[in-house]
Amino acid sequence: MKKVIINISFFFILVSCLSKKDNIDSELNILNDIFLELVGTEYYYERLPIPPMPLEYAENKQDSISHHVQKEKYDEAFANPKLDKSELVLGISSNFNNPKREFRDWNTKESTFPRKYYPDSLHSKDFDQLLIELVDSTSFQKGKLELEKLEQTGKYSIKDLGQLEKQNKEYWKSKEYRYIASIRFSDFKLNKNNDKAIFYFDFLCGELCGSGEIIFCIKENGKWKIVERNMLWVS
Repeated sequence: MKKVIINISFFFILVSCLSKKDNIDSELNILNDIFLELVGTEYYYERLPIPPMPLEYAENKQDSISHHVQKEKYDEAFANPKLDKSELVLGISSNFNNPKREFRDWNTKESTFPRKYYPDSLHSKDFDQLLIELVDSTSFQKGKLELEKLEQTGKYSIKDLGQLEKQNKEYWKSKEYRYIASIRFSDFKLNKNNDKAIFYFDFLCGELCGSGEIIFCIKENGKWKIVERNMLWVS
């Protein structure tokens, strides 16, 4: 009898571990399919020069000449962007971040919740339930991303944000590479059929540069794609 109980206990532990692993694999599958669309590829290119001050603010002839010179440089850089040869680094937190602060002003008891937060064309019971779970901080599931398994990252080098912070307090100022942004993900909410998913992520690219979004995804023909981006804040 004791042996039977031990075997049953071991079975449930094994199932639990496999279930957790499957969920992590699903999150990585999603990110590998959508990562470049999520982050964008505009950072592949060298930074644009600062746009010139509008001509109407010129106080003298020298200001006017300076405006035209700067505008020519800006227009040329904009029209013919050059690929950045630096190492392009994205710092990603491997630990999931609970986004409850982003939803502190949301009223989940409203009759229109949660459907007013995404387009009518996407409305479904699955997305309703997934959004409710995402907003409800008590349903937050702690977890980690195995960043070494994030492979479809284009020209970006992925580094663990926690490790960067330990190695250098001002890692974003490194001269060894060009630091693009810090990224944090919430836990990923998936439906039972494993064909719909939502998550929150923030993209911090400077003191006054960043955004936070809820990402809606669907799986079609074995591939994940983004179908909606609900931006909650931008700076």
